[in-house]
Amino acid sequence: MMTMRWIALILIFTLILPFTAAQGTQLASSDSLPSHVLLDGFSWVHQGVNRCSAAALTIHLSYYLDVTVDTYYELARTDLNTYGADASVRIEEMAAQAEVRGLNAIVRRGGSVDLMRQLIAAGFPVLVENVYYDGSDLNRDWLSHNRVLVGYDDDAQSFSFQDPLLGFPDGQLIHFSYDDFDLRWKPFNRDYMIFYRDEQQEALQAVLGEQWDAAFNAQWTLEIAEREIESGDSYLNHSYFNLGWAQLELGLSEEAAQSFDRARELGLPMRMLWYEFGPFVAYNAVGRYQDTLDLIHANMSVAGDTISIEEWFYYAGLAYEGLGNRERAITNYQVALARNGNYQEVAERLQALQQG
Repeated sequence: MMTMRWIALILIFTLILPFTAAQGTQLASSDSLPSHVLLDGFSWVHQGVNRCSAAALTIHLSYYLDVTVDTYYELARTDLNTYGADASVRIEEMAAQAEVRGLNAIVRRGGSVDLMRQLIAAGFPVLVENVYYDGSDLNRDWLSHNRVLVGYDDDAQSFSFQDPLLGFPDGQLIHFSYDDFDLRWKPFNRDYMIFYRDEQQEALQAVLGEQWDAAFNAQWTLEIAEREIESGDSYLNHSYFNLGWAQLELGLSEEAAQSFDRARELGLPMRMLWYEFGPFVAYNAVGRYQDTLDLIHANMSVAGDTISIEEWFYYAGLAYEGLGNRERAITNYQVALARNGNYQEVAERLQALQQG
C-alpha cells in the first residue's frame, strides 16, 4: 500500500507536468512529457562578430545567475576570446567559465531530439553547437553557431531557441523543426552542455541516465556513428568524423586516425577544422606529425590574417615536439598562449619544454 508521502509526491509530480517545468524537476520518461514546454527567465544579448560563444553562454547563465551585458563583454574580451581575431571557442571552455561562476557544467555528445525534450521538460536549458549558413555556397557559408535550446512543441515538431544572432533586435525566439535541428547538429557530434546547481544533480542524473557517465557516452556516440555508416545515412563525412571523436575518447587512436582520413576523403566544410580538432589529436597520437602540420598550414592559408585559432598553434607545437624540433614547438606554444592566456594545456607544455 502506498504511504501518504508517496501519494503526495505523485500529486506534486502530476501538477507540474502539464504547463511548464520548474528548474530541475525530475521526469521519469519521455512518454509522460507534456506536448509543449517553454522555459523563461533569460536575459538576451546580441553577439559581436565571431562572439556567439560568449553571447550564448551569457544567455544560458542568465537562467541561473544575475548577468548583465558586462558579463558578455567580460566573456568575449577576457575569458573566452582573449585575442581579437579569435573565431573559435571550444564547448569545454564555456563549461569551465560556468564553473568559475559557481555552477556545475556537463558536456556530452551523441544527443537526441528525445533527450533534449526530456531536459527541457525537466527545467534544464541546453546550449548546443549548431551549423549556421546563409548563402548559396554551403561549403563557404557553413559556420559554427551556438544557441540555447529553451523549448519544444510536439504539435509543431519544433524546438525554440534563444539565439544571440538571429534573435536580433529584441531577443525573439527562433524555431527549427526537429529534423532540421538534427541535421544542423550532427556535424558537431550532437554536443550539448547543461548547467546545474548542486541540489539539482540528482534530478539531472535521473534524466541523463547512463549518459551521465563519460565513458558510456563515448561508446554510445561511437555506436550512433557506426549505425549511420552501416545504413548509408546522409552526410557520412560527419558520421565518420563523429566516429573518430568517439574512438579517440575510447583510446583507439589508430582507428580514429583512419576514421578522420575517411571523413576528409568524403569532404568536409571549409571551416570544419576551425572548430573541431580531432584529426590533429589522432594524427599526433599515432606519430603522423607532418600530416598534422600540413593540415594546419592548409587551414591557416585559407583563414588568412583576420582569423586566429589558437588551437592550431597548440597542436602544431605538439607535432614539432614529436618531430624533435624543440625550438619550433616553443614558438608555437608561445603564440598560442599569447592569443589565449587561459589555455592551460599550452602553459603546461611550454613550461615543461622550457624547464627541460
